[in-house]
Amino acid sequence: MKLSVVIPVYNEISTIETLIEKVLKVDIDKEIIVVDDFSTDGTRELLENKYELNGNLRILYHERNMGKGFAIRTALDHVKGDIILIQDADLEYDPEEYHKLLDPIINGKTKIVYGSRFYKVSVTRFIASWIARSLKEHPFELLYIGNFIGIQILNFLVHVLYHVKITDEATCYKVFDKSVIKDITLKCRRFEFCPEFTAKVIKKGYKIYEVPISYLPRPNLEGKKITWRDGLWAIYTLIKYRIFD
Repeated sequence: MKLSVVIPVYNEISTIETLIEKVLKVDIDKEIIVVDDFSTDGTRELLENKYELNGNLRILYHERNMGKGFAIRTALDHVKGDIILIQDADLEYDPEEYHKLLDPIINGKTKIVYGSRFYKVSVTRFIASWIARSLKEHPFELLYIGNFIGIQILNFLVHVLYHVKITDEATCYKVFDKSVIKDITLKCRRFEFCPEFTAKVIKKGYKIYEVPISYLPRPNLEGKKITWRDGLWAIYTLIKYRIFD
């Protein structure tokens, strides 16, 4: 089976080069599709100058900023692999974990895998470790606790609205058989890709199989593009697709 790694990119000049090199080193038959969402910090020029002629990558460009969800939709129109994996352009998620993310699909256990940052992790222990790390490095990183609470709210809504228990609805690592995407039509533009995809695959009857993954949050808030408004939009998206097709 061939893997299609989809990397939406917007203003990630400090991480994109390292991330691409990490993905290239993974020993898997793969294609890499990078979609630059009209970066203005030099990311676009780096991709053009260093990777444009690299036969292992396909670089697609938006002519204006359209959002992460739209960038993923652009890439999905070009994938040729049997399995699709969504990879953020920062370094919070580790490409070395691709094999364990792919195994449940390759072995026929499921068609969809979520890499969970919280699978079999005590909530109390997770918060305690995050607070300790935040106080050590920068007090303002306590704002990450807000992100964690928001994710738990989304998990709760998935349980209540769709009767499915998952531990990390908002994970970047969503991996799925290409046939899955043929069954659904995505309309997302920004970060509502996650709740829309989750809602629609559950309604189609697919089982989400979770695999524990490591996670290294950014050492500061610089570069984070998701806001509390996106959290509210995610809640709205889950509710909307519970009511409507």
